[in-house]
Amino acid sequence: MVIKPKQITEDNFKKFGKVVKSPKSEPTAQAVDYKFWSDIANYEIDGATEIGICTVYKQPKNIINGMERHLLTPEILIPIDAPFVLPLLIEGEEEDASEAFQVCIGEVVVIDIAVWHGACLPVGKDASSYFVIFRKGTPKEDVYKKEITEFELQF
Repeated sequence: MVIKPKQITEDNFKKFGKVVKSPKSEPTAQAVDYKFWSDIANYEIDGATEIGICTVYKQPKNIINGMERHLLTPEILIPIDAPFVLPLLIEGEEEDASEAFQVCIGEVVVIDIAVWHGACLPVGKDASSYFVIFRKGTPKEDVYKKEITEFELQF
């Protein structure tokens, strides 16, 4: 199976979580030297959080055959130096459905608790990095992995 990533929008991503884009509304506060928008997204994490960086590398083929999820925390992903493609999975009663979204610099995704997701794939570069924010200790205490029916992302 081949999947083409979608341009991410609030509407097409809402079953997985939230997407945050630059606001079009008036800023909460501003002066000559700044503009600030408050509360453009929110999420809840029980306990302390941690920020990590993940660097991903271009592969000859973008094959996805496994995903992970976290049962105690949402996961926030912020591209640093290039857009990325985020593969996701919705568990179905009869068949699981995979989707993928391109997230550009200046956008942020908040993946809801328990949503299956794969490592991001770099777009337009051989490697790219992104910030990962979630509950402290998640990599050691709250990672559940699953093999899935293999698919290829083409972009």
